[in-house]
Amino acid sequence: MSSAQSFFNSRALGELVLPADARVAGFGAPSALSYENPGILVDLSSVSFTGTALAAAAIGEQAGRTRFVENVRPAGFHAAAPLPLDMRLMLGVDERFNQDFDLWSEPTADTSYRYHVLSHGGVYALRCGVGWSFLRLGAVGLEYNRLLGSGREDWQFEVANGRYVSTDTVELDYSGNLLRFGGSLQTDRFTFASHYTPGFSMTVNSVRHIHGVIEDSIRTYGVHIPGAVSFGASISPFERVTAVLGYELRPWSTMAVDGLEMVGVSNSYRVSAGAEYLTGQIPVRFGYSYSPWYFLAQDSSPIAEHRLHLGCSLPVKGFGSLGLSAEVGRRSSAALSETSIRLMLSLAYHEAWLKRTRRWGY
Repeated sequence: MSSAQSFFNSRALGELVLPADARVAGFGAPSALSYENPGILVDLSSVSFTGTALAAAAIGEQAGRTRFVENVRPAGFHAAAPLPLDMRLMLGVDERFNQDFDLWSEPTADTSYRYHVLSHGGVYALRCGVGWSFLRLGAVGLEYNRLLGSGREDWQFEVANGRYVSTDTVELDYSGNLLRFGGSLQTDRFTFASHYTPGFSMTVNSVRHIHGVIEDSIRTYGVHIPGAVSFGASISPFERVTAVLGYELRPWSTMAVDGLEMVGVSNSYRVSAGAEYLTGQIPVRFGYSYSPWYFLAQDSSPIAEHRLHLGCSLPVKGFGSLGLSAEVGRRSSAALSETSIRLMLSLAYHEAWLKRTRRWGY
């Protein structure tokens, strides 16, 4: 057993992380209807905050072999406070890319060794935004994100008989800035929301500590990531039922390093559909999502992900709510497949994300 997130995370910047909110994850995790949209807060009468923890496990299958990895970590924090003139102040921190993986190779015909690569790290966003609600019907918002992160890859080389192991280490530091614009329109029966992130750049400092070499290999380069847009909608055709749809588009095929387009990057999207049923004061949620990854596998084959979602929220008297979600996912490429389970827990204080708060059980 090793501490890792996914067997696919070794490509590009790693795994693009979904919103760290058990409530939204329960019906498919459409980011436009989550706190990632700075314009989602139409009604906000008091201070609200949410803290989320995540547990994930995955079984990878390749060439008849299987391996297991797991990971438990904080996933994110979000806070919002009302201001005069129907303004809102929003603060938070969450993970954008996860780079945890644990991989082994096998010796080939022309080598006498195999390698083991163990990586930990990721890119996080420190968020600060403002929003404005108008006519108790809609809201718009602007958010600034300071991107920070680090990663460490330990490369262990072992000869076939196991008599000798050497280790090289790659250390990475990330920094960058981005803006996000969002808005929503909400009525008693219908919600439409969207947010847009323009293209942005990150600076990456890479230091490679090579076994047996006195001087380290040091490199600094820039990574440009094109923009992305997300849409979400919900409708309540019946008193206790709400249907939810989400769509995200990432035209990232022009992602570049130092001005040169990266090989293996493709345009990607994510679609989700879900529903919520209010049983007494406890909302029960379920959903489905599909997404092709933005980066190809090692063998240049596409990576597809299917995921089933389930969740609920339990009221906490005098405080807010406890959100729970479970997801079962299947990722696959031509040579490697992975079955994963993600459990998320969100503790929310006076949560007031949408205008129809009764619909979410609070």
